[in-house]
Amino acid sequence: MGQEPLVRMTGSEVQCAREGLRQERADLARLLGNDADTVRDWERGKTFVPYRVADQIGELEALTERAVVQLVAELRAMPQPRAVVYRENEMPPRGDIARLGGRWWRRIARRAAAEVPGTRIGTRAEFDAMDREAQPNGN
Repeated sequence: MGQEPLVRMTGSEVQCAREGLRQERADLARLLGNDADTVRDWERGKTFVPYRVADQIGELEALTERAVVQLVAELRAMPQPRAVVYRENEMPPRGDIARLGGRWWRRIARRAAAEVPGTRIGTRAEFDAMDREAQPNGN
């Protein structure tokens, strides 16, 4: 078996992948180790997309899908499904969430919640407030 030839993504493929991942240009750029202007130039066909980007985007797509599947399974196991999300100034506890960012995780939560009816999405503080409010006497 020979080595597969290197294939460079087109700018349109980068844009389609970014939109499929529901990433803003700046977020995808950060995840790829570039800046938003560079990604914009790729998408507009002004500059060639580096070969490494196809692998990086493929890994990000696979990681995103695994995260959705895992969160769906966790939500289905809960009597009252809740997906905890994080604000930009909060430090999430999980490795991939911390690395990929709160915005990425909120997109995961939204996709998973769409598959598990009744799922609530909120921060820990929001859920704590809801739980306090639901207790008798508000305590």
